[in-house]
Amino acid sequence: MTFEAKLAPGNNHTAFWVRDLEAIEKFYVEVVGLRIVSQRRNSPRNPDATFFTGLQLLRAPTGRDVSTKGVLDHVGINVANMDQIIANLAANGVGLDGSINVANPGGNGVPRVRTAFFADPEGNRIELIERGQV
Repeated sequence: MTFEAKLAPGNNHTAFWVRDLEAIEKFYVEVVGLRIVSQRRNSPRNPDATFFTGLQLLRAPTGRDVSTKGVLDHVGINVANMDQIIANLAANGVGLDGSINVANPGGNGVPRVRTAFFADPEGNRIELIERGQV
């Protein structure tokens, strides 16, 4: 892997049911730059799963409708290299949902915060959050 997101401390994990575990796993590794922490396959009691820092992907059982996301709106991931991640998303044909938002420009004793949204190939909405210097 030549690209890796620099994750900052934050959320433990959020889990998504997905239709195509291998394809969505490849997207998060090659396009978003996440590193696989562990995988679970062929467990008699649990669904196949891939674990990243902060994110778990679960293979949906046959017949399970994963197109409706319930009340979940998005998952926020703390990063330290947002511009590189966005460039890699764009290079792989993934656009942002809107523009990069700067919540605070910094320089006033409060850290700068930038956010950007995109959707993964199964429609899950992801927010990148980068906190800068004070």
